[in-house]
Amino acid sequence: MTAKETSVVDAEARVALPTRFANAAVIVEELSVDEVRIRKANAVPDNEAQFPEERITTLSDRDRDRFIELLENPPEANAALRKAMAEHRKQHD
Repeated sequence: MTAKETSVVDAEARVALPTRFANAAVIVEELSVDEVRIRKANAVPDNEAQFPEERITTLSDRDRDRFIELLENPPEANAALRKAMAEHRKQHD
């Protein structure tokens, strides 16, 4: 489950985490000056831990060519996509 929640950090840089983190060891990664990632520590060593977005999928030549072709020449939007785009515009405009 992915949830975004705003918390206030106190003067000692402490922040309250969801209760499911109680009594757990956590890993805090500083991704940039204004972004950190907090997760429960597993028995996996730090040098072996990977997030899904850190994995690289290598495409075959055929799949790479098809991907590039679709980027350069996208298909026409079908009815379902046009409907979804209209609903999105209605909600976000």
